[in-house]
Amino acid sequence: MEEELEQKYKSITRSVPRVDSEPKVSGALKFITDMKIENMLFAAVVRSVHAHARILSIDTREAEKISGVKAILTYKDIPGLNAYGAIVPDAPVLAYDRVRYYGEPVALIAADTEELAREAASLVKIEYDPLPVIRSIDESIASSAIALHDNGNIARHTIIKRGDTERAKQEAYLTLDRTYRTPFQKHMFLEPEGGVAYIDESGIINVFAGGQSPYRDKLQIARSLNIPPEKIRTVDYPTGGAFGGKDDVTVQIHLALLAYKTGKPVKLWFSREESGVAGYHRTGSEIHLITSVDKEGGLLSNEAQIYLDTGAYQSFGPTILDVSIETINGPYRIPNYTINANLVYTNNGFSSAFRGFGAPESNFAIESMINELAAELHLDPIDIRLKNILMTGEEGPFGNTVRHSDGLREALMRAKRSKIWAGALQNKKPWQRNGVGIAVAIKGVGFGTLPDYPTAAIEIATEGKVKIMFSNVDYGQGINTGNAQLVAEKLDIPLNQVEVRHADTKYSPDTGSSSASRSTFTSGNALLMACSKALDRLKMEACLYFGTTNEKLEYKEGRFYYKDKSASIYELAKGLKARGETLRFESTFEVPRYPAPIEGTLEVPHVVYMYGTMLSSALLDELTGKVHINQVEFYADIGTVINPSIASGQIEGGIVQGLGFAITEDLKYDASGKPINNNYTTYIVPSVRDVPDIYVEFIDSSEELGPYGAKGVGEISIIPAGASAAHAVYNASGKWVRDLPLLPWKLI
Repeated sequence: MEEELEQKYKSITRSVPRVDSEPKVSGALKFITDMKIENMLFAAVVRSVHAHARILSIDTREAEKISGVKAILTYKDIPGLNAYGAIVPDAPVLAYDRVRYYGEPVALIAADTEELAREAASLVKIEYDPLPVIRSIDESIASSAIALHDNGNIARHTIIKRGDTERAKQEAYLTLDRTYRTPFQKHMFLEPEGGVAYIDESGIINVFAGGQSPYRDKLQIARSLNIPPEKIRTVDYPTGGAFGGKDDVTVQIHLALLAYKTGKPVKLWFSREESGVAGYHRTGSEIHLITSVDKEGGLLSNEAQIYLDTGAYQSFGPTILDVSIETINGPYRIPNYTINANLVYTNNGFSSAFRGFGAPESNFAIESMINELAAELHLDPIDIRLKNILMTGEEGPFGNTVRHSDGLREALMRAKRSKIWAGALQNKKPWQRNGVGIAVAIKGVGFGTLPDYPTAAIEIATEGKVKIMFSNVDYGQGINTGNAQLVAEKLDIPLNQVEVRHADTKYSPDTGSSSASRSTFTSGNALLMACSKALDRLKMEACLYFGTTNEKLEYKEGRFYYKDKSASIYELAKGLKARGETLRFESTFEVPRYPAPIEGTLEVPHVVYMYGTMLSSALLDELTGKVHINQVEFYADIGTVINPSIASGQIEGGIVQGLGFAITEDLKYDASGKPINNNYTTYIVPSVRDVPDIYVEFIDSSEELGPYGAKGVGEISIIPAGASAAHAVYNASGKWVRDLPLLPWKLI
């Protein structure tokens, strides 16, 4: 199949090297936290040492005495809105009346050296009145709980119903009642949060930071500084990893404030421990399911009570809850359901976006439930899924028409033929047991019913290059390369003639954030539209150049042909330039969406979904309880695969990150609300020794709404890892573990 696609296309469906691979490997590319500017100041953040307390006073007098300290800022120094947040601006830029999590920013320092800044930060005296710390969902929703915000401790509550679940339970052959829990997960990107800001000769505040959404960052900075967005430039590349943890504001507003107040360049970056304390993490979850089936395993009803722990503030919590709602029924035909969903405030740090965005939490619950139902009914776990998955053209759970879901059936059939599923693996030692687990995943591409109008541009450079511009950040996922391949394919030019300029608001139009597995679908479509616009204008120029009409022209390999003559797009561009016409072509892609969301949600349902099936082979040591996943097979339906090597890398990376979520990763807070594992020594992520043998296979599918049939790839493989691993452990041990991670003490 790959050979057929390579014959059909010249630039896409090929595993070409990343366009930024050489400067990254050679070290020529400097990451944002490596930046140095002459006369640069260094910043430090004064953070709360309480998880919940009133602020009685802030005394900066001792810190001000240190020579070399250029600025000490508190909430009183913020010119505009002292709040930020991607959905609801409820998080203070600098705390003013109380703090709600350990490590919350209270003051900012700028000094001549990093050492002086940190010394000054240690001398800022803050008087607190400690308040009760809410450490769990149960404590937060208790009637006796102290209110963390004026609107209480439930940030959002949604109930969605369809059919009659009570009647379905009465008619059911089997009903299971289970509760599933998932932990907080830290992003642990290699480059912690950080950046540099300076004011240029024209008075523009330039903010270089490791972010995922330069235009959203720009808007939030403008609100807090109370200046027009046009006076701000944000650049979010290159970034050493993100996974959602840099999708909301991290250092951007603090940097802009310090540069604005001092008039000098300022650098701020988190230490690893500071990132572990004050950076974002995945929402923790507690999900209660009551699910009914008939004797043959047909799903009749699903009652879901979802609680997501958003921590102190909402950030992306409302839309994370939406994705959790959308995926709690899986890709299944369930005629009766009730979803009671809640976003809960606690003093457990600050939750935000994390790869999968609420889907891994719900997936662990529903996929574990499907596996438990299959075991109770003595049915093959693949067969029960094949019986219940929604097919193309059917009505989905939220009234949406299902598009292109046949790839999931094919993925399940391939999994059923797998040697892993057949149980070919044998125990290595007498005290070790093997088990194989399965889970499937569904995830919407993009922002669902939220309006989304990504804009991208190309510029025909007369020296023989096509420059492409978009604001999606390449923080490792390969969007620069994928988009370059798409443009090369559309213009029928060599890939080395495409030059990428992205994630810089000075040059790139607003294509939106790098999130929700949307970048290829959104910026890719916008770029193709811009290419079409460019070709239309260049064709008109070619008619003038050759003195002929449109229908007599032929275009191939970057050249227009007329009889025995030809002219390249670059030669024709010179004619446009000579007459003062623009060589930049910009287009906006209106992302297809349903006209209105399901009542009580912001973005449910989506139009386009990707699918995946994951098999995990586990080795359980009965003496220690340690679990090792030694083999994984993943079958992915992501539409047309633009770059198989990069897409496979995304799948593999998501699997490993998902296995960390499943087996070792568990961010913990002590009784005072302080995180106790805030670095690589205490917070255990998978190492190279933990990575299993991974086999990735792509299902042949195409989504006509996507660029050349592409959907998305970034998140799908992390989603089913928890349920697949837990099922493998059950088949090895006979024990269901319903709260992740799969730590040894839960298995012995």
